Amino acid sequence: MDTQLVTLVGPRSAVELDLIADLICPWSFLGKRSLERALANLIGAPVRPLRWHGLPLQEVREGQQIAWRDHLAKRLPWGVTPEYAERSLREAGRALGIQFDFDRLRTVPDTREAHRLVKLAGREGRQGDVVDALFSAFFEQGRDIGDVGVLQDVARECGLSADTLAAFADPAEGREEVIAEEKRLRGFGVVGTPNLLINGRILVPGPADVSTYLQALDQALFPELPLREDKRRLH
Repeated sequence: MDTQLVTLVGPRSAVELDLIADLICPWSFLGKRSLERALANLIGAPVRPLRWHGLPLQEVREGQQIAWRDHLAKRLPWGVTPEYAERSLREAGRALGIQFDFDRLRTVPDTREAHRLVKLAGREGRQGDVVDALFSAFFEQGRDIGDVGVLQDVARECGLSADTLAAFADPAEGREEVIAEEKRLRGFGVVGTPNLLINGRILVPGPADVSTYLQALDQALFPELPLREDKRRLH
């Protein structure tokens, strides 16, 4: 018996991901890991390398020391203590394979050099790998990702090419791009992280869980699908 197959929707296009985030933002770490879990459930659609858009949340001037807890407190709603936020972040992190170790964090680094390294890693299509390594270095290992020597170590641990390592050793390489991108994002009114844009049309502002990212991916790939009734997750 012959069975005729009917195509209900067209072929899926490639998934393009633009993530605005900072490397000292724990919600950015959670968001990226949740996105990866969502992408692992995506079948039949190629995913292009992540495009990272760095937005430093804390400028640390030379000789300045900003306590981690003070930095965290500035990002919390009124009435939420840093201690409570850390407990909640640890719990959320464990579900995603992240071992937050906030006890290691004393001060926050300026992340502009780290963002420059990520920008240069994009020349190899390796931004996602380097971002993961930098998140882990800071939040799980307590390493100072504002220190150029630490960043060079992370770059080597990631297996970046000699050309990329040499480019990062030149402080001017990629610097203007990082500054221009930060200025552009702030000019657009972006003040918080993370923010994910999928295929240039679906925006997921703020941290989201795996199911929310899956819903957003479906909407980006199949715009003809109706929106689910519960839109509160796209917050």
